[in-house]
Amino acid sequence: MKVLILSMTVGQGHNSASKAIAGYLEQKGHECDILDTYKFLNRAIGEAFDKGYTLMGRVWPRLNENIYSAAERYNGRSDMKMYFPWLFADLNKQKLKKYVEDYRPDVIICTIVMTAMVVSLLKETDMVHKGIKTVGIVTDYSLHPFWEYTDMDYFVCPNELMIPSMIKRGIPREKILPTGIPIDVKYAKRIPTNKARKKLGLDKGRFTILMSAGGMGFSGMVATAQELDKLDDVQMVAVCGTNARLSARMKELKFRSEIKVLEFVNNMDEYMDACDVFITKPGGLSTSEAIAKKKPLLLTKPMPGVENMNLAFLVNHSLAVHANKYQPETEVIMQLRANDQKLDEMKIAQTRWGKKDSAIALGEFLERMV
Repeated sequence: MKVLILSMTVGQGHNSASKAIAGYLEQKGHECDILDTYKFLNRAIGEAFDKGYTLMGRVWPRLNENIYSAAERYNGRSDMKMYFPWLFADLNKQKLKKYVEDYRPDVIICTIVMTAMVVSLLKETDMVHKGIKTVGIVTDYSLHPFWEYTDMDYFVCPNELMIPSMIKRGIPREKILPTGIPIDVKYAKRIPTNKARKKLGLDKGRFTILMSAGGMGFSGMVATAQELDKLDDVQMVAVCGTNARLSARMKELKFRSEIKVLEFVNNMDEYMDACDVFITKPGGLSTSEAIAKKKPLLLTKPMPGVENMNLAFLVNHSLAVHANKYQPETEVIMQLRANDQKLDEMKIAQTRWGKKDSAIALGEFLERMV
């Protein structure tokens, strides 16, 4: 089986999902090609989306909410296909058509709605072979505008709880696959906490807090770490992603607690095994990984837009707790440490709704389908 995965670098989530499903399929002997689609279609536009998203996350997060709100306003309107992503897709569909013809995949997977738009326009104009199956992956806990107007054979969503809202938006039930956002198969495994701490050079006896700023190193970690430093007898691990400036700033600061400051790491699964609580923003991929690990999950300030919806979904279904100015991180952690019932409730919900084998489940479905 040959699989073409159309991703985009706007944050790391879409690429992480792409690598997760490709990794499993390649282990099974299938051929996969991951294409950074916008950069392929137009290098300048692709770089602008990549760097612009990173800049928004680090400096102007509110701008992302404005962009998301604009997409919601255009969704379903008569002039919807004049909105930039649809227009860009239409202008560049011929270039993608040539790529698809040359690669000749059995399946096309779209890990972001903007690549699904291009594929949909190819199908609409009979520019792609009808035998090629198409799969769209929703990488958040809500449905981004325009998904229901894309022509996918199947739509992958995080879990069964999203099915009613997807049907309400017009996606047929038989097209919905609640197999979960694809995450690396390593998140299905677990090593004992003390063994993980020993391997990572952490104190085995100290309450351990893992913080992540996301793959791109978005804003907010400094304030979070300073708030957590008010706690006694804890150790912190701060993963700053690709944000070298954030990493340098964290290393300059003086903390009472032991803190390990890291940049982008490839063994986040081991750090999750080592921690007592994981603090991150409500991105679809990072939260799905933590839920697969069944780790107490504390969500901080979301990047305005779809992450606000992720936050509401995860908290409403007991998959995470939330810290804000009314309940800062220190208070939430102290409450969790004194509330075994809440910790049990979170673990039960994570066991019920988490999808630790998501990449495997989707991969096996694709094999049966083809």
